[in-house]
Amino acid sequence: MARGEPLIRQWNLLKILQSFRYGIDTSDLAERLECSRRQVQRDLNVLQQAGFPIRFEQRDFGKRFWKLSSDFIEHGELMTVTEMLSLFLSRQLLAPLAGTQLGAGLSSAIDKIKSRLPQQALKHFADLDDRLFVKGMPKHDYSSQDKEIRLINQATADCRALRIRYRSAHNSRIYEGLCHPYGLVLFGMSLYFIAYLCDKGQIRTLKLERLMGVEMTGETFQRPENFSLQEHLRGSFGVLSSGRPQAVKVRFTGWAATSVRELEWHPSQKILSDTRDHVLAQFRLSDTTEFKRWLLGFGHHAVVLEPDSLVAEITAELDAMHDGYRRG
Repeated sequence: MARGEPLIRQWNLLKILQSFRYGIDTSDLAERLECSRRQVQRDLNVLQQAGFPIRFEQRDFGKRFWKLSSDFIEHGELMTVTEMLSLFLSRQLLAPLAGTQLGAGLSSAIDKIKSRLPQQALKHFADLDDRLFVKGMPKHDYSSQDKEIRLINQATADCRALRIRYRSAHNSRIYEGLCHPYGLVLFGMSLYFIAYLCDKGQIRTLKLERLMGVEMTGETFQRPENFSLQEHLRGSFGVLSSGRPQAVKVRFTGWAATSVRELEWHPSQKILSDTRDHVLAQFRLSDTTEFKRWLLGFGHHAVVLEPDSLVAEITAELDAMHDGYRRG
């Protein structure tokens, strides 16, 4: 039997126990887990030996009713045992925030879980860690920018203007100016800073690792009452948002069509037609910069039909790629 099968069954056993604060007998456990009473008893013994606080009470003419100890159930814990295990096993998802103010609470939660659950109990389910593996993606270590993150959070909460130094990705020029911070966005493995640049008169998305300096000022500002990060980014394909939303129609074929059928790449995604040969999809986007990069990844399996401006941009990009390969 594969190692994962008993682990899943034992995980489900814990979920059942935490739902029955007054206990559940062996026969009912066996029925719910679809296994024998003997197997339930073996699993209970294994979990007890691993350090899980499983106890039983004898009542109803000596019948054993199994439950988790009162420390975990009857005193109203903030998290159940399986919730604690889930958070512990998925801690790799939180990696981008490690070493920062944003990750401090998450780190302390993991530390509390380690103190609440015996080390042997955590090791028992270690094999399940591979079932939620976050494959390494390019990421930045934000621990060295914890001070900047704290300043941005404080200034956002207090509506205080910040003076920033920022390196542009396009021409490497250093921008210096006053801004009104509206919040931080975690997208993929990177943090982005949404702010209103006073001298530009625009809301911009700044990548946190390009910030070269942040200074709190005494100047306050009035945050727009109707502004929300979610609404601001609704029309973006990632974190860039500018202009009014426009309809974008794309014909996908081959494996690209399968990808669009199976996944919702954007909340506005709408399948207009779906045949054996292609998928015709529509998106409503206020910025197509990131969308264009995504489309190019599909090669000839993605063809933009509308708007004409995006068709021209894609065509120019493909011409430039062709020239580059020809010269090479």
